[in-house]
Amino acid sequence: MPSTLFASEAMRERFFSYLQRSFETFYQDTIAVDRQGIIKWISDDYCRFLGLAEPPLGKHITDVIPGSYLPQVLATGEPVLLDLLQIRNQWVLVSVIPLHNEAGEIEGAFGFVATDNRSGMKSLLEKYNLLQREVRNAGRFRETRTARYQLSQIAGQSDAMRLVKEQIRQAARFDVSVLLTGETGTGKELFAHALHDLSMRADKPFVSINVAAIPETLIEAEFFGVAPGAFTGAKKEGRPGKLEIAADGTLFLDEIGDMPLALQAKLLRVLQEREFERVGSNEVQRTDVRIVAATSRNLSAMVESGEFRADLYYRINAMPIHLPALRDRLSDLEALSERILDECCARLGLSTKVMTGDGLELLARHGWPGNVRELYNVLERACILNEKSAYIDAAALNVLLPGVAEAPGEGETARSAAPPQPVQAATAGLTLKSRLRAAERHAIQEALQVTGGNRSEAARLLGISRASLYQKLGRRP
Repeated sequence: MPSTLFASEAMRERFFSYLQRSFETFYQDTIAVDRQGIIKWISDDYCRFLGLAEPPLGKHITDVIPGSYLPQVLATGEPVLLDLLQIRNQWVLVSVIPLHNEAGEIEGAFGFVATDNRSGMKSLLEKYNLLQREVRNAGRFRETRTARYQLSQIAGQSDAMRLVKEQIRQAARFDVSVLLTGETGTGKELFAHALHDLSMRADKPFVSINVAAIPETLIEAEFFGVAPGAFTGAKKEGRPGKLEIAADGTLFLDEIGDMPLALQAKLLRVLQEREFERVGSNEVQRTDVRIVAATSRNLSAMVESGEFRADLYYRINAMPIHLPALRDRLSDLEALSERILDECCARLGLSTKVMTGDGLELLARHGWPGNVRELYNVLERACILNEKSAYIDAAALNVLLPGVAEAPGEGETARSAAPPQPVQAATAGLTLKSRLRAAERHAIQEALQVTGGNRSEAARLLGISRASLYQKLGRRP
């Protein structure tokens, strides 16, 4: 009985012929598989789209397209019409139709793919793929420009640390500048990350600059960015600075005490006017960045001596938070050591190690001029030197902290009560000037040992400028 849908058999044939041509035009990327999912045919266009040198006939469809809908359609017998599938890092429109024999059994399936090279769906797919790229880029941006540490990850429950953590929580609630102070190695950057993570800007970028590590000739460009063609050798498209990258997030300025006075004035303008200009540009850019600064230097004394601008100091010091030295929170040593040992062993691929009681006692007798950074350095070396041992004890640490006296045994006289030793013959005849130089050399050697040879850190530890340290190193015999 003829179908009522078509006025004549000729019209029916013309319709199906038109439908076939439309499919061939729209879906030039086509593939066919048998009941087992083995590829039996593939169009040349689709082969080229997949980047294949030759047709993958005889291979299973999932070996060529892992996420293919064809196995699903073969199993259920239900077609998939105009669904999205990611192939070769781009999204395409897919339709999969099962093939039935006269008995109604599935013999195979056809897959039809529309890529953005086809005019019918080009606009839609281009927009979708662009959106997906932006999402991926945003995800990568957040991974590299976001807080890496949370407050809960910072070990320590001493009264001093409880106070600091409470201050960090309070500061995170209010959108004001924060100044973190404390000796080198106390964890100022960790707390800056934690503060950002707790703030309303947590989903925005976290960008840091170590002011002391950037030469004065480059720091302005690093901070504000460079306009296109600003100077010879500059990129044609220019380069954004850290301030621009931070956008509406947090900009962490480590060792702000080393910032040149000229840049201090420009930073003050950013804080007051919420605007800046790239180097070599007259175009004003707006910013809503939050400044979190840190320093191991005495900024108030630097203000008095004219080394630091008073107006900038009061701007960044809206919420001051002082981080205690490790020697002032020795009750945290056990928690810190446990956290550091776990981290070092995991990173170095070593078996878990435990700190013994006598090891903790020895650590507690050290002055820790390098604070937590020095503790990390000592325990990392202890893990390496005691690779096969499950314990880090006093014997293992004595080698790394030779200046720390062992606790006196029962009936022994404490070494601290021993009479002063006579001056060694080698220095007995030195003049006062020579003795001072010898003491200075010893202090420099000790600072370099503590900082692992980092001269900038050693200079801060000694309370002198980097230039002074280099000068003193240059005259050492």
